Amino acid sequence: MSRTRLLHISDSHLGKRQYGSDIRREDFANAFEQAIDIAIERGVDAVIHTGDLFDDPVPSLPTVMRAADALKPLEEREIPFYGIVGNHERKNDEQWLDLLRRTSAAARLSKEPTMVGDVALYGIDAVRPSVWDSAEFELEEPPEEASWTILSMHELLSPLATGMGRVYPASEVLDRVGIELDGLALGDLHQPESSVVNGTDVWYASATERGGKDQEETGVVQLIDVDDDGIHRRQIELETRPFSVFEIPFGEDDGISHVRAVLERHDLDGAVAKIELSGERGAVTANEVTQIARDAGAAVVSVDDNRGRVDLDVESIEAMSLQGLDGAIEDQLKDEDLSGVALDIDARVREDGELDTNVNRVADDFEEPIREAQDAAFDDIEAAEPPEEAEAMEVDE
Repeated sequence: MSRTRLLHISDSHLGKRQYGSDIRREDFANAFEQAIDIAIERGVDAVIHTGDLFDDPVPSLPTVMRAADALKPLEEREIPFYGIVGNHERKNDEQWLDLLRRTSAAARLSKEPTMVGDVALYGIDAVRPSVWDSAEFELEEPPEEASWTILSMHELLSPLATGMGRVYPASEVLDRVGIELDGLALGDLHQPESSVVNGTDVWYASATERGGKDQEETGVVQLIDVDDDGIHRRQIELETRPFSVFEIPFGEDDGISHVRAVLERHDLDGAVAKIELSGERGAVTANEVTQIARDAGAAVVSVDDNRGRVDLDVESIEAMSLQGLDGAIEDQLKDEDLSGVALDIDARVREDGELDTNVNRVADDFEEPIREAQDAAFDDIEAAEPPEEAEAMEVDE
């Protein structure tokens, strides 16, 4: 029985200084290096990375060098590392993944098949929401020797991802690629999820490190064995720094001793402490809570001070008052010399109840109309003849 073994990694976010911490930047690098070690230990035929290898489209040189160093053991053992570009690292021109390709450390998957054993691998980089409907997804037919086909993408697809803003049906992708797919390996969702859609295995690898307080099942990679019986996946957990996420509610008279009492109920040794302060405002500051948590052994501390906030009952606000507020805004905007694109964006922000809460995806959504407006404005300037030149021409004549 033939077998092809792959390791599926995703969302490593190298260079991320989570909570402004250099410790966390090191944690993200360490988790990625662990994943590479697992690839070597398990004797894989290739590694696939489904996007956001880097956290930023312009990572620092030390971050890029750290990635190249981490990939070197794979290169030495002739284990290929195949990747696609995620939304965090996406640029308008050549990608950092291309630089790693020039060092022979990595290669980009594309709409043409890359053969590993009898598996044809494909890849489509993260697609900007503004061009999703018109994007070309059609894949080249696999060669005759291909027994299995797997496509890598970096998108939020239903039914696996729900309620997260820009989510597209996985069935739509399967319809648009033009070939039969056996597997759809995904990135962007920092949780391990899987489903079968129209007979195709669809799954998220998760992230190699925890990107937020609500992401509990991170620090995971997927070991994939493809044999005559199909695609078999097994989760492998990485050793990552623990998170301690909790709330400290304050009464009117609560002080330092109250903070210490709450912290004693949590294991902070070497952990990332994500603490929310709620209730009444008092003499204890957020900085003092941060220092007390560090003294209790936390490696990284992030404090959200929400004390004294008033929760509004939105449903109790009459619709007329909202309409009046919108009317006042629109009246003010009429006095401003704003472009049509600016007015469209204002309307979208105020009217779209399903506007994505992810800043990067919102920026992606607005990028194309803004860029088109800029191009049109520059074209108008170039087409307009300066009055001085026009007068000079009339005199010459």
